[in-house]
Amino acid sequence: MRQQIETLARTLLERYTVKQPPVPIERMLAEPSLDLWHVDPAEMSATVGHGLYRFAPRMAQARLLYRAISDSDAARTHGLNAPWPASRHEIKYFARCVLLPEQWIRALPDSERTPEQIGERFQVPSFDAITRLAELGLPVPEDATFDTDTGSQ
Repeated sequence: MRQQIETLARTLLERYTVKQPPVPIERMLAEPSLDLWHVDPAEMSATVGHGLYRFAPRMAQARLLYRAISDSDAARTHGLNAPWPASRHEIKYFARCVLLPEQWIRALPDSERTPEQIGERFQVPSFDAITRLAELGLPVPEDATFDTDTGSQ
């Protein structure tokens, strides 16, 4: 299933011609590719995060995008296959794949592969940057820790 999720994320980035961070997830939600899905504006959170959580709404928007695509027969017809049913872990994995593309993370110099720098550059919470580094088998700084139950550092 992870391979399908990674392929979906890459396909979306190609369709929106996104070549560098940050990924315009808000635009992707608001302007569906070929009108293949619909997101009720009321479902999009206008909440602004603070401090450690200031980029958390972007992760929520990416998860909402996954759900919208998975509910769309038209998206599936056009090759956007969002495996469903999907666990919350798989949906969160999609959010990391689309906002922190593997190729972009691997292209970063080692000196820029810190959770804080990745978080700022990609506009994601640092704990998602840590998780993505680990998923890709890349070194995670020894002092980088987070509580897996709450998802916070």
